[in-house]
Amino acid sequence: MLLVNKFLLIKILIYFIFYYSLIIKLYFYEDNFMSIWGKILGGSTGMVLGGPLGAVLGLALGHKIDKIRSRDSKLINEDNSSNENISFQQYNENEKQLAFASGVIVIAAKLSKADGKVTQDEIIKFREVFDFDPKDEVAIGKIFNNAKKSSEGFEVYARQLVAVFGNQQELYIEFINSLYKIAFADGELHINEDKMIKDISIIFNMPIGVLDSIKSQYITIFSSVALENDYKILLSKSSDSDAEIKKKYFKLVKEYHPDSLVSKGLPEEFLKFANERLANINEAYERITKFRKDKI
Repeated sequence: MLLVNKFLLIKILIYFIFYYSLIIKLYFYEDNFMSIWGKILGGSTGMVLGGPLGAVLGLALGHKIDKIRSRDSKLINEDNSSNENISFQQYNENEKQLAFASGVIVIAAKLSKADGKVTQDEIIKFREVFDFDPKDEVAIGKIFNNAKKSSEGFEVYARQLVAVFGNQQELYIEFINSLYKIAFADGELHINEDKMIKDISIIFNMPIGVLDSIKSQYITIFSSVALENDYKILLSKSSDSDAEIKKKYFKLVKEYHPDSLVSKGLPEEFLKFANERLANINEAYERITKFRKDKI
């Protein structure tokens, strides 16, 4: 009987240690379990990021950012038309995710002004695209509206993202993908929205063919399905051989697979857009191969 009680006490002790350690982990590392939107609204993001993005977030959330961190000091150069003179810096994975999501909010706010129709529906459109918790709508709305009213152009925010991500084109593709998702949310792309996204892609040093590839997937979705757009999605031409198209297709699938993007700083909340892009790449390849097979 004494032996049984001893084993019972040991078992209880093991359970106690396990659950106690779990509670401690959840308490001290709660930040790791928060969504990217929750982290942004936590209030410290502005201080973490610094620079133009940090200033907008800090002002909207009531935290004054007195100065730009030294590593961001070269970001505000209105004469730069690309990222040529921007100093790249080392950011950890958490900072990269915060910068990505914050950049989407701020630049999306600027994008909402591009079509000349600044309405109360913009934040609703943003929520539909990014599916954040309704309880966070007021706080995100403050960031959105503050960015929309700020005097800086979208260029300074895009350049700060370059300082964060360097030459990681895969992440810029998902960023541009997110902007097109917002721009096409009402079913059409305004000429000013198109120009702004193109200008941002230039700051990102993104090849025009890659930009057309991203844009084409939305033209295919929101208008009649055109084989020409499918070729653009695959960075191909109708004159390419089957082998060339297949090679480019596999290269795109490998480079822009969502799993690899997360390790480079893409927040998990944005994975659905990466998955959608991958699906569009697969569908474009299927349509092209079917079309070519039917022609034989």
